Amino acid sequence: MTTETIPSPPGLPLLGNLREMNRDMPGFLQRTARTTGPVSRVRMGPLSMVLVADPLLVHEMLVKRPQEFAKSWRTTRLLQGHVGDGLLTREGAENRRHRRLVLPSLHTQRIARYGEIMVGESQRLLGSWADGQRIEVVEEMTQLTLRIVGMSLFTVDDDGDEVFAAVHDFVNSLNAYLLSFGLLPGWLPTKTHRWRKASVARMDRLSYELIRRRRDRGGDGGDLLSMLISAKDPEGGPALTDTEIRDELLTMFFAGHETSATALTWACYELGRHPEIADRLRAEVAEVLGERPATMADLPHLPYLGQVVKETLRRWPPGWLFDRTPVADTRLGRHTVKAGQILFFSPYVIHTDPAYWPDPEEFRPERFAPGSEIPREAYLPFGDGPRICVGNRFAEAEIALVLATLVPRVTLEPVSDQPVQLSGQATIRPKGGLRLTVRTRRQGG
Repeated sequence: MTTETIPSPPGLPLLGNLREMNRDMPGFLQRTARTTGPVSRVRMGPLSMVLVADPLLVHEMLVKRPQEFAKSWRTTRLLQGHVGDGLLTREGAENRRHRRLVLPSLHTQRIARYGEIMVGESQRLLGSWADGQRIEVVEEMTQLTLRIVGMSLFTVDDDGDEVFAAVHDFVNSLNAYLLSFGLLPGWLPTKTHRWRKASVARMDRLSYELIRRRRDRGGDGGDLLSMLISAKDPEGGPALTDTEIRDELLTMFFAGHETSATALTWACYELGRHPEIADRLRAEVAEVLGERPATMADLPHLPYLGQVVKETLRRWPPGWLFDRTPVADTRLGRHTVKAGQILFFSPYVIHTDPAYWPDPEEFRPERFAPGSEIPREAYLPFGDGPRICVGNRFAEAEIALVLATLVPRVTLEPVSDQPVQLSGQATIRPKGGLRLTVRTRRQGG
């Protein structure tokens, strides 16, 4: 079997493609996939990584041969300093054990209990907006989803403001560290490293206090924290230690609100750019709900809302960049890949592949209309295979219920008709934020 050399996009001596990655990583990866090929070698200074843009090869890594590929040492090192050894960084049997202990809190029956919080917090946000007000959507959606995840998964209430402020700072410090690519040693006293240490210390203090208080209270509070404390592994594994619970708390605080906030930001952006889609969605919600609040039980009866959510996750997948590394020398397609080589892939690149998605940069919810056939390998907003995001159902329900609450009551109009620029952080965001103007609507109008 012939082995082909992996091609590389043009780059600078020593720096390689680092400057382009810093300037516009999503755009650079998209261009590289389309011009260099489905498998290409990207250099960031001394670091060499292989971009896998072929959806079938990504499916092979995630679904058909997952035991042959682990998360890379780079991702583990970048994340561990913030979230420790939670689901994002654990491998093998320990990852499976933690998934068994976390998943029950995110089953459909549990998520239905969180629906009232999602809607109530959305109504609270609406009450803070005034007609004609210009809002910073990234910030508004971040605060909203942070409150939702804090109140539904951890029942943060009495000292919520302190916890929410700490998590907000923690997530921003993690994003800053990810953007640094971790190229400098952690012991150097850079601004980013000092920020990381301070934000993690603050979250440690608050997390262990949450755990201590919940242990003292006892009982099932109906949230993730209670279940982690009382969880018993059905396969006989040990209970979670306080350190393991802390790591899962920080993982869920980060992943549980950052991704939903980003998806909601992009949904607001697209509905503002496409008033005809917003009007159709508004009509469906009015027909099904009248003037009452949405519930989890309503979602199966709001098919167009579901299509809008799925198209948002296709066009702007929040979890936009992942990596793997082969645990032994292996073949991937026509290429031989050495053990330890970092392979990375991007749902953002895959979701805009014109071979799978006609006019991929157009926002068209009807792509997901009943009867549509979407190849599994072409749509992976939450990853795929045994490591698929455990919170995918929670996130989809949250996005849908928030939109079902906001859309009937407000129109969010673009402040500018200029296209947004992208910032590839832990999630893919509008660079510099996103400002929209609120126009309130009379209920039923």
